[in-house]
Amino acid sequence: MESPRRSDRPEPSDPAAPTRRWPLHQRIAVFVASGFGAGLIPFAPGTWGTGAAAVIVLLLAQTSLPAQATLIALAVVASLLCLVLGKAVEAAVGRKDPQLFVMDEFAGFFVALALPGTAWPSDRELLAAFLLFRLFDIIKPPPARKLQSLRGGLGIVVDDLIAGLYALCGVIVLRYLLPL
Repeated sequence: MESPRRSDRPEPSDPAAPTRRWPLHQRIAVFVASGFGAGLIPFAPGTWGTGAAAVIVLLLAQTSLPAQATLIALAVVASLLCLVLGKAVEAAVGRKDPQLFVMDEFAGFFVALALPGTAWPSDRELLAAFLLFRLFDIIKPPPARKLQSLRGGLGIVVDDLIAGLYALCGVIVLRYLLPL
């Protein structure tokens, strides 16, 4: 008796599944959309994705690149990746805005740190941005929750960009009220 054939599409609840049977182009798309694997961690993938973006910022802070321009450029690149990969990854995984898709966290977190000036954020500003961004990403203040319903990559990234703007405002307020 022949055993039932398993579908080539993995179960959406299995975060490691994209690495098993998908064609190479889908695995690459999922790898990039997952923040180079950070979103494949099954517990709190958005937090891990934000953490991966924070590591990138910490590494870039050791360079002589201007902070605000670099962070805005990174936010634009991450947002474009979301727009390009969104629909394909949603189709591959079989659900809208899958949890493993954390490139949107990269985009939003880079926005949260795009403080005025050319200096990189201090460690305390980085921590404040991390906490505020995660808070606003989870609670989705207006108009984030409503805009999240948009289709494809735009619906994936827009709420994180809004959360990033809210967090940026919070860090700016903290910078001037309680110098970090």
